[in-house]
Formats: sequence, C-alpha cells, structure tokens
Amino acid sequence: MDHIETESIDLVRDKNYIDKYFSLTIKRELKIDIDVSNEYIAAQNIVSRKLILVKTFSEVVMGNPELYLLLVSLIHEVNTRPLTREQINSVLEKK
Repeated sequence: MDHIETESIDLVRDKNYIDKYFSLTIKRELKIDIDVSNEYIAAQNIVSRKLILVKTFSEVVMGNPELYLLLVSLIHEVNTRPLTREQINSVLEKK
C-alpha cells in the first residue's frame, strides 16, 4: 500500500510552496505569469487564533477583476480547508 502524505501545509514555513501553487494556478486559469509572493501574508486570526492568509493586494491585482477573484478564491480555499502537501504536489507536478 502506498503512503499518502496528508501533512497540512504550514502557512509560514511553506510560503514559497504556496506562492508556486498560486502562480501556477493563475497561469493555467488566466494565462497570466505573476509573482504573488507580496499579494498576501500569513497572520493569526484574532478570534480563532488560527493562522490564515490575509490579502495585501497590489494595484495590479486590484485592477484585474478576474485575477482578483481567482486570488481571493485561492486564499479562501487555503483558509477554509486543510490543504495538504500532496494536493499542492499534484498540481505542481502537472506543469
């Protein structure tokens, strides 16, 4: 039986990994090659004390409605369900 990696990503430690995942998804969906590393930060939710991604969108993202919506969706996906390294790996391997 194969070992399935179910380790959730660490939003601080795995930031570069998340950046690559977001950038590749944006490139596939919108045909836009963009560095998203400065478009969000990891911060602690005041109420739940959970680490979440918070948008810090630039004018480039704010000025492109499709890019804005996709990036909001990706951030929401990370914040609302546990994203595993295996899920990110499967996306990145399909380059």
